[in-house]
Amino acid sequence: PLSKMFSPKNNEEIEDDAPEMRSILIREAPTMMTVPSPLQLPKMPTVRTPPFSKPTEAKCNWELETIPKIPELYHVGRSRVTISNCEGQEIVSRISDCLRQQSLSVTFEENTAVCETSCHTKVIVKIFEDYEQFVVEVQRRTGCSFICQKLSRAILGAAKGSKAAPAPRVFTIPSSILKEMEREEKAKEEDIENALHLIKQKKHNVKMLGMSALISITAKSNVSVNESSLDFLSNCILLQAENDKNIQSKLHLDALTVFANLLTHKSIEAQYVIDKGLLQTLVTDLVHDNLNVSYQAARCLTAICRFYPTLKSNIASFGANMAMDQAYEEGLARHKSLGSEVQQLKLLSNVG
Repeated sequence: PLSKMFSPKNNEEIEDDAPEMRSILIREAPTMMTVPSPLQLPKMPTVRTPPFSKPTEAKCNWELETIPKIPELYHVGRSRVTISNCEGQEIVSRISDCLRQQSLSVTFEENTAVCETSCHTKVIVKIFEDYEQFVVEVQRRTGCSFICQKLSRAILGAAKGSKAAPAPRVFTIPSSILKEMEREEKAKEEDIENALHLIKQKKHNVKMLGMSALISITAKSNVSVNESSLDFLSNCILLQAENDKNIQSKLHLDALTVFANLLTHKSIEAQYVIDKGLLQTLVTDLVHDNLNVSYQAARCLTAICRFYPTLKSNIASFGANMAMDQAYEEGLARHKSLGSEVQQLKLLSNVG
């Protein structure tokens, strides 16, 4: 019977089931990055010279010893051109010069060039050899498809040796339209408030949308903005991202762009930059790995030197001379807009 099958033998008591004790490894809790609150900003250290390296000859061209052939299972994209009767190194030189003219932040990896614009549009340029011909393709990774299309046409045209398209004509705005623009000042203030409201949200994509709107609004003309509402932007500038791929690095670049627009149009006073301890960060960003960041930092410093010449000594005290030289060399070799902006900055700051 079942009672005998499950009855304890020799009247022994059955022990209750209990969890077995196992060994465990206790680690220290990971340190979390503290984000300064808008009301309590971190104090910058006392005046010191950042460790800038001496300017060296920046490499302009895309250096390739050999151009690989197209892999067997590789699918070439639609945005491509096939070039014959031309040396591969000549094609690579044309592409690298076009990337400099477009003022892109570029990283070269063998036969691949990873390019990024200031509005976070990322494209990849690849070159292959195919039966005594060369294939150049452009792929969009992230960002605006319209901007990617313009870049793709410029890069593929340069690879073929075509001349760059002429600059678009600039037309003057009639006075009647200017009067209408003056009436829209109230609407512009509402747009700024809406953009700042989006920036203060928790979701990253909402923050980026607000940043994009604020960049567009401040780039056109002088705007009326409450400086106390810019604390979040100053925090984004002070917090240096660990790499250029996370959301903090994008916010850092966008915040620099907004401040450059505001300073260029005298929408804020340079004293705000001093009070928030941003001046040293601007000088350090002149030699940032992302040349788009360097360009926006140069715009900020150029506006400060132009409208507030008494602050030139403050900028020089942070080792700006060597940083300008290094940024200028990088701009000449890889980023046209950066080279032009730093050249103006050196003239305004009386740095030879």
